[in-house]
Amino acid sequence: MRYVPGALLIALACVATAHAAPDLMLINGKVFTSDAGQPIAEAFAVTAGRFTAVGSTAAVRRLAGPSTRIVDAGGRRVIPGLIDAHMHIDPAPPGRPIALPAHPSPDSEAILTAIAAAGRSGPGWLWADMSVEAFNDPRVNRDTLDAAAPVNPVMLVVTPGHTVLLNSRALEALGIEDDIEDPIGGRWGRDAAGRLSGRAYESAFTLVSRRAAALDPNVALAAALIRRTAEVYLRWGVTSVDLMAQAATLAETRAALERAQVPMRWTVYAWGLPQHDIGDAWREVDTDGGRWPNLARLGGSKWILDGTPIDRGAFLLEDYADQPGWRGRCDFTEPQLRQILRGAIASSHQVALHTAGDGTAELVLRLMEQLAPAARWEKVRVRMEHGDGVYADRIARTANLGIVVVQNPMHLGEFVADGSRTYQAARWGRRAKQFQPLKSLLTAGIHLAFGSDSSNAGTDANPFLNVMVAASDPLRPSEAITREEALIAYTAGSAYAESQEQIKGKIKPGFAADWVVLSQDILTIPLDALQATASLLTVVGGVVVFADGPWRNLLVQ
Repeated sequence: MRYVPGALLIALACVATAHAAPDLMLINGKVFTSDAGQPIAEAFAVTAGRFTAVGSTAAVRRLAGPSTRIVDAGGRRVIPGLIDAHMHIDPAPPGRPIALPAHPSPDSEAILTAIAAAGRSGPGWLWADMSVEAFNDPRVNRDTLDAAAPVNPVMLVVTPGHTVLLNSRALEALGIEDDIEDPIGGRWGRDAAGRLSGRAYESAFTLVSRRAAALDPNVALAAALIRRTAEVYLRWGVTSVDLMAQAATLAETRAALERAQVPMRWTVYAWGLPQHDIGDAWREVDTDGGRWPNLARLGGSKWILDGTPIDRGAFLLEDYADQPGWRGRCDFTEPQLRQILRGAIASSHQVALHTAGDGTAELVLRLMEQLAPAARWEKVRVRMEHGDGVYADRIARTANLGIVVVQNPMHLGEFVADGSRTYQAARWGRRAKQFQPLKSLLTAGIHLAFGSDSSNAGTDANPFLNVMVAASDPLRPSEAITREEALIAYTAGSAYAESQEQIKGKIKPGFAADWVVLSQDILTIPLDALQATASLLTVVGGVVVFADGPWRNLLVQ
């Protein structure tokens, strides 16, 4: 092990704290710092919410004063606070949830029967999660939903979260009529006569969600959902999240966070949802004058450029293997995408681009190369969310432009319901192993961040499950990365993705004292045991916000 000499530690501590003794220190730990300059340590000290010394137990222990609280890790693994660089908080649609029959081979009659039974139980909204296969079944449509539930508004949300199916009562309740125009970045499904089919895609789906939420706005419920989500994250040792705010405006999101008052860090990315012009969405970000609550900040603007491979909405350079003649689509025209990118250059905030298909990745790279030199883009620090199509020559071009790839490891191992093959193998066919590289990105010098893309801290938000998948990569083992690399992506890499790399993400003097003591050593235990890991002690800014086991008494109530 390599440690900073004790004398230097004392000097650093004295300079940083004006000779004050640390408030808190940890000793006897297996500390993984995510700091390349000092990757491992045994101990650290914290004063006024920041790390002030990192090194050996003996050296740090000498800094203690009479009021310093000392945590003896007892040889346990200690890491920086984890940062989920891409997550969502989505309130449930209005009304009563109903369970639809399982997929991938749904019986349309069974689905409609389930909806009819729910409708007979009383008036009011009905909603359910719907599979891609059921959504694409022409027998499940606006008219058949009307027949099944003639009184109830019905909303069926497709599992990837980019499309929705509504019946006539729902369209009426939301004020959506046949003459409505397609929104920028989305569209309304229509039949041959131009009548709405009840299907809404991309930004049209977002408009549906927001109009549904507006039927009964309740900041208390939104805050309660934030608190429940944060509680789950803190038990894993996630101290920061990047919230992709699809469900609400910036003002609504800020109000809910203010009401929730949860002890973790939030970076919020507004949803790129222009009403009349691309500039509308950028103005929401750049003219935001609201005061963000403690531990929360505005990161930038998030734009959905295409769908997902699951719903065949990702824009590909070649046909889908299981749907010849179809390549998906980009949600924006080239002129619109140019406007989005010009807005990113002009804005003081970041841009986060949902980019799933290789066709979309190619389009983004080509337009960025045309619009500005690489040195300018490096300062903009574009985020490419998912970035599944960054492979082959696009890797070097992505690195050259300073783009950060925010990948979601759980997407690397998503299986169809019967577990026989991945969605990637089904959709991309022979090209599947080219998509979603990890190791190649790091080798090229691309900054890699990890997020879960989870809603409301579901099972797929488990950071240790994501590390497990990244370190094995079931579809392309040659692209797997080490656990240490995955952990850096979840800490320092995610901090870099939100331009906070000088503030958090490392156990390093001067950085925010966000840290976690784990229930097991994630760097040495069997790989398949990783997902059972939990936090025993979660600290944000030097404040204990979750404690279990021997440290329950440290939690400030």
